[in-house]
Amino acid sequence: CMIVLDKLLKAGNRVLVVSKPHLECIEAICRAFGVYRAQILFRFTIGTMDNGILSYWEPNAPSYEERRDALRSAFERGYETSVSVEPMLDSDHIENLVNDLMPYATNAIWIGTMNHQRDIQVEDEIGNAALQKIREGQSRDRILAIYETLKGNAKIKWKSHIKKIVGIPQAEEPGLDM
Repeated sequence: CMIVLDKLLKAGNRVLVVSKPHLECIEAICRAFGVYRAQILFRFTIGTMDNGILSYWEPNAPSYEERRDALRSAFERGYETSVSVEPMLDSDHIENLVNDLMPYATNAIWIGTMNHQRDIQVEDEIGNAALQKIREGQSRDRILAIYETLKGNAKIKWKSHIKKIVGIPQAEEPGLDM
């Protein structure tokens, strides 16, 4: 990916780097492409602060602390940064998550639900409980409460399913979301 990224940046493209970031990888990208800093926007997927929840839904992915450290590292090196809280894995603590990440997000924090919940197959009680917690945390009432809490924050952006629930118009074209 470093070779392709190099070619894209040298050609003058703006690049959105989306990742469940490992600190070591993000630091390598930052070191290698500092001259192209203005052309790069990092968007890191961080769905919860709870490592137990992360390890269940995203096995072998980085811990919350490593993801936050990668965000902070890119921010401190002068890169444009954003966060994708999609899927939102712990709606009970979404405000704490946003508050913890906000200082390092120069662009936006996107909040979205877990897609295709009906298609998820779990075969044990732990899985059933985890899926039920997601469903409860992404109910219409819970989404409305989260929206009311965070709607005044200019950095918060809402993914399409949440927009439908709260009555925000959808973007007319991909990439033109406000």
